[in-house]
Amino acid sequence: MNQALPQAGGTAGSSAGINAGRAAFLLPDMGGGGTERLTVELANGFAARGAQVDCVLMQARGEFLPLLDPAVRVVDLGVPRLRHVPGALRAYLKRETPDALLAAMWPLTSVAVLATRGLAKRPRLLLSDHCPLLEQYAQPLHTNLSLRLTAPLTYRAADGVIAVSQGLAQEMEQLAHLPKGSVQTIWNPIERPANSTWGAHVWDNLPRPHLLAMGKLKAEKNFALLIRAFAEFAAHAPGTLAIVGEGQERAALEALVGELGLDDRVVLPGFCATPGDWYAGADLFVLSSNFEGFGNVMVEAMHYGLPVVATDCPHGPAEALGGGRWGTLVPMNDPAALAKAMADALEAPSKPILQRARAGQFSATRAVDAYWQAMFP
Repeated sequence: MNQALPQAGGTAGSSAGINAGRAAFLLPDMGGGGTERLTVELANGFAARGAQVDCVLMQARGEFLPLLDPAVRVVDLGVPRLRHVPGALRAYLKRETPDALLAAMWPLTSVAVLATRGLAKRPRLLLSDHCPLLEQYAQPLHTNLSLRLTAPLTYRAADGVIAVSQGLAQEMEQLAHLPKGSVQTIWNPIERPANSTWGAHVWDNLPRPHLLAMGKLKAEKNFALLIRAFAEFAAHAPGTLAIVGEGQERAALEALVGELGLDDRVVLPGFCATPGDWYAGADLFVLSSNFEGFGNVMVEAMHYGLPVVATDCPHGPAEALGGGRWGTLVPMNDPAALAKAMADALEAPSKPILQRARAGQFSATRAVDAYWQAMFP
């Protein structure tokens, strides 16, 4: 069934003790991304409901590792490459025999299917992707071909496939040749990020308005578009842009900031374990991506009552923002349109109560319930 955020049958602990077994969550590592953040919420939520939980990683590293509850066991497969995963994962599955395994992020998803073939005690296997795969792996050509070959062969062998937005679910069905409506949509659990003890002081005395973007510094986030749009905005208005995150695009983005003469107007502070510090002092949140599975950061911003401007990219923003009801959607790769939308949003009356109410629809309780039902039917 393709259903987003099914209503919970009760409170956060309503499933505890019912079909509780051992759940395993498979990822490459616990780097600071949306999939890893979701896994923290699920692993901790499952542990709180009485399940034995293993977080199984190719390599036990990443910014989100410290956020796992002590009750969650971290299993380090200790393998640097995908070709080493089948043997190491199969050995773990034979040894520990978890009842359910949720594997995320292709090609690790396809590898998990191969590792479970022929096991005497095979776990219930669910696969999950959090970004549009055809866009993510459009290049190089050999990777795109590998995706188009392996997804149909492996995804149909899983017990279930989960997407984080309805648009992504439809793409996965087409890509993997799955029946229409067979990929379940479960929106991500997106809680209000906590502040540290010093809260909004991360902004120091930087001039307002404060425009905020957040995410890994990688090409698909298209922070270059945001910087160019901010240059147009900054030519006519005061303000500061903060892009919070870390990644391989840092050098290119810093060079662009310098080229546009924005060194005193744009800050790139790196990864922040307490993103609430930045949201709390912001006036506007902007998402400039080329594509998103969902776009958790928009909902995090709405938890703080912030207005949101986002590119109308596949597949998450329009879904999260209700087609524009809870934010402004702008065409992709149009710095002038993005600059105007940012200025208009800052001038418009704020609606923090409505923003927070929308954010509240993405509760961890509902998501954990839905994943629990999928893994322990």
